[in-house]
Amino acid sequence: MKQPKRLSLPGQRIIRSAVAVAVCIVFYLLRPWEGIPFYSATAAMQCIQPYTKDMKKVARKRILGTIVGASCGLLLLLLESWLIDDVASHTTLHYLMVPLFLILTLYLTVVFGIQELAYFSGAVFLALTINHFTDENAFLFALNRLLDTVIGILVGSVVNRLHFPRRRNTDTLYVSALGHSLLDSESRLSDFSKVELNRLIDDGMKFSLSTIQTQATVRELLPGVKLRCPIITMDGAALYDMGKLSYLRTTPMSGEKAARIMSWCHEEGLPFFSNSIEQNLLVIRFRELENEAMKQLFEKKRNSPYRNFIRSEADSYGGVVYLLILEKDETIEKAYGKLMGEPWIGEYRVAKHQSEYKGFSTLKIYDAACSRDAMLRELESIMGTKETVTFGADAQRYDVAIPNSDRNLLVKELKRRFEPIDIRSWKNIFRW
Repeated sequence: MKQPKRLSLPGQRIIRSAVAVAVCIVFYLLRPWEGIPFYSATAAMQCIQPYTKDMKKVARKRILGTIVGASCGLLLLLLESWLIDDVASHTTLHYLMVPLFLILTLYLTVVFGIQELAYFSGAVFLALTINHFTDENAFLFALNRLLDTVIGILVGSVVNRLHFPRRRNTDTLYVSALGHSLLDSESRLSDFSKVELNRLIDDGMKFSLSTIQTQATVRELLPGVKLRCPIITMDGAALYDMGKLSYLRTTPMSGEKAARIMSWCHEEGLPFFSNSIEQNLLVIRFRELENEAMKQLFEKKRNSPYRNFIRSEADSYGGVVYLLILEKDETIEKAYGKLMGEPWIGEYRVAKHQSEYKGFSTLKIYDAACSRDAMLRELESIMGTKETVTFGADAQRYDVAIPNSDRNLLVKELKRRFEPIDIRSWKNIFRW
């Protein structure tokens, strides 16, 4: 029975938004009641963003949107004051002009590339031209709206940048498994974990993954995550740089080993996918899709730009990192027993797993030298870090056991280890 999700406490963005609004209200009270706190409060809330670059973008666009709306409103009022002696006595004409100038306002948001702020610019324009066109000094209203917005943006920017003083452990390499220690029960990364993980990486955390999956599957499971360190993929068969789209290290079978194991599969009537690294690409060869599970896997994976499926009657022995046999449970069990009895099996590493397709299991066959631990040593050599901390569900295998990620435990543990609060790091209190 699926357990109900527990409600979490309000996050930092919620708390920061409330603090920013409170500060805007204080500024309003300190001014001689000339402003309208609504405008500064909404501007401040928009500036509370997960990433600093997003905050800068929102601030710039919010100011520009206010200027566009206020300027178009002032332009209409200026024209009316020049053409009409008493605007208040010509309200019908004024209201006919408002929609025409609203077209100009909305069009200018397109010209300036701020279409997402069209509603806001239009609201500023309408507030000025409908609610305040009879004011003695509508120009003062427009100036105050701009000032309210600037105050809100400045308050939001400062509040969003203030943090506890933290010491950052940039000399430690953090390596996580990709199972349910990081992903939730539906194999998804939570929004909280994604935002916090990206922020920690931006702040200098050296974070990597060690997974049985290919780099293509990692991309599909972690869209938008900034994996700047090389990751260990295919159960240790490869070390891949996600930024450069490049395989840094691989552990392929020799041509002789690849030919022997493929020949054995053909003799036993076992269809397989041959995964090889060729010219820095993942190439997956097969002869026939001989069962329903193979067909489903092929249809699921074939559209990825990071996989290259090739149907071929002839085997290729170069750069093969592993074979994937996908067959019914009883067939795999029988094949596994026979394979492990072969005199040359010590030259390979064989992993048997239950597949995601009901009634089917997998055999993955690698070179004997292929292992995640060996590839982790390669990664440590490349990164040049002083310490490595691994995370995963198995307490016997990993330094830190994270049984599941339903409560974002892994990212919270990463944050605690990477940036502990330290008053000596007071210089980090303001994040640029």
